Amino acid sequence: MGKEKNTDIIKRVIKIAVVFQIIMIIFSFLFTMNIICSIIVFLAGTIGISSFLIMIKLTDKCLFKGKGFVLFFLMTFLKMAIITIIFYFISKISEKAILFFLLGLSVIVISIMIEGAYQFYRSFSNDRT
Repeated sequence: MGKEKNTDIIKRVIKIAVVFQIIMIIFSFLFTMNIICSIIVFLAGTIGISSFLIMIKLTDKCLFKGKGFVLFFLMTFLKMAIITIIFYFISKISEKAILFFLLGLSVIVISIMIEGAYQFYRSFSNDRT
């Protein structure tokens, strides 16, 4: 068994996140019959996935190339500012919209947990520790 590259794992996490985001958009529409809730889940999921990709690129640049620390902190601050501004406007819509926004943001966290469970399963199935 060959070792997996980090880029393969990241691509798999992104694929899981996109599939999970589509499933959550469909279920949010089916349970609420409100297109606004589905749009909010899509918007928040897209923000979460793109923030994850930006974080990966900047972390690689900072850790392995030893530069870009100021850019890393500025981009992190900018991501948080964008999420806060969007959260503020969504909070003006309704309390239910806030829940769907948080559900959309959790797409990337859930996909990372799924990938972790997959790696955990693989470690036992291949007798690795």
